[in-house]
Amino acid sequence: MTNTSYFSKFQQLGKVLMTPILILPIAGILMGIGSAFLSPSVMKTMPFLQMPFFKLFFSLLKSSGSIVFNNLPAIFAISITIGYAKKEKGIAALSAFLGYMVMNVTMSALLINLGKINPDKLLVGQSNILGVPTVDTGVFGGIIVGFLIVYLHNKYYNISLPPVLSIFSGTKFVPMVSIIGSLILGLALSVVWPFIQGILIELSILIKNSGAYGSMIYGLAERALLPFGLHHFVYLPFFFTSLGGSMEIGGKVVEGAVNIYQAQLATPGEMFNIDVTRFAMNGKVIESMFGLPGAALAMYKCAKPERKKVIGGFFLAAVIPAFFSGITEPIEFAFLFVAPALYGIHAIFAGTAYLVTYLLQINIPGSAAFGGPFLSFIFNGIMQSDKGSHWIFVPIVGVIYFCLYYFSFKFAIKKWDLKTPGRELEEDSEEISVVSSSNTIINDIVDALGGKNNIKSVDACFTRLRVSVNDMSMVKDDNIWKKLGANGVVKVKDGVQVIYGAKADVYKTQVRDLLGME
Repeated sequence: MTNTSYFSKFQQLGKVLMTPILILPIAGILMGIGSAFLSPSVMKTMPFLQMPFFKLFFSLLKSSGSIVFNNLPAIFAISITIGYAKKEKGIAALSAFLGYMVMNVTMSALLINLGKINPDKLLVGQSNILGVPTVDTGVFGGIIVGFLIVYLHNKYYNISLPPVLSIFSGTKFVPMVSIIGSLILGLALSVVWPFIQGILIELSILIKNSGAYGSMIYGLAERALLPFGLHHFVYLPFFFTSLGGSMEIGGKVVEGAVNIYQAQLATPGEMFNIDVTRFAMNGKVIESMFGLPGAALAMYKCAKPERKKVIGGFFLAAVIPAFFSGITEPIEFAFLFVAPALYGIHAIFAGTAYLVTYLLQINIPGSAAFGGPFLSFIFNGIMQSDKGSHWIFVPIVGVIYFCLYYFSFKFAIKKWDLKTPGRELEEDSEEISVVSSSNTIINDIVDALGGKNNIKSVDACFTRLRVSVNDMSMVKDDNIWKKLGANGVVKVKDGVQVIYGAKADVYKTQVRDLLGME
């Protein structure tokens, strides 16, 4: 495999890992609602909540949400295989789940026999996973299993065995070889993982001790890597491993910022901890709900008068998902490609938002795992004030950041005459035409990608249509893509990413159907 192919696969990992992340909002909302209405302060304010029916109802909500977080590693393993398996994705997913179970059982059996694990008294870094006392490899374990199964599946899903064993040929061979491979992986991790845990614990302590400065770097890096599709690698380790902290809550050791915050949410009397919440993206609450809407208003105000009506609708549609769900790419990509300097300003402001929320101890996570910034502000902020959410600072800091973004963007746009949406240069008298014999947007997209024969694979993340092509020179330029409604285009060696916002996944399916892809 060439370096270019490795780069493409590496970028695709960000999209694949987004799948389990997008499962988390509903689980986070259920757990947030259940925990909120079971908290002593709320039950004291509304005594009827102490009735058995309401206690049962909200306990069910909390339990339904927590089961998802408790089994994230298995979900990650399955998601990796679905994302990377060439064909027969169902068999790949089944093999991943089998592999994850076998890996944990293998580690458990070996370490119990070596006296390293006492099932009756688990140590830090050990946990009951799917009922098995074992070393807790977290989502990293799930990811490792996922990649192992992907390799085995893509190599053997169409294997032909000798006639005497032909009944096990093809996809039926994959689960069997996956079990063997996962057993070997479990033996290896039994030796390697305890050593890795020690390193992670030390690194976690170092990051925790970096305090406010570390929070700022965390927020800045997460935004700065977004254009490359690599921002997932900044926050995911902190979300679900000891890099994001390790705490004992309710007699159980919990690792990872998201997991710890959820455990604090579910445990009466357990106070929030800013050294945990900062890695659950508390700065995103300020950035998404206030900062970027301020930037959008600045760009609208700077648009040409005759363009404001159209541009106003565009920015309104972009602000809504940012404010409510934390999906900020529609706004960010509106200025990233036409004015990279503005994106640099935005990344710095995002970092300072994490700094300020850390200093003010605003314990409200803004990640999608908690339903996005707005719902998190309601359910984890206002309704959890007794746990130390300090939600009152959010509107105060938010207004300041709204103004900071608004005036900074407005000044920069006018100072440097940046061509943000609504300020573009007039097109040349010769109209740019989209080369297509079809009236449908999908045919136009295929033509803009160089035609059917130029397309190797088509995929999508939440906001981008991701396409691998044979010849990058055949891909049309940005002017054509603008006419096709794209917010921007990123070209990465043998691939192209077209930013279409929420329509990206729909377009992916339609393009695949047109090309006859699975």
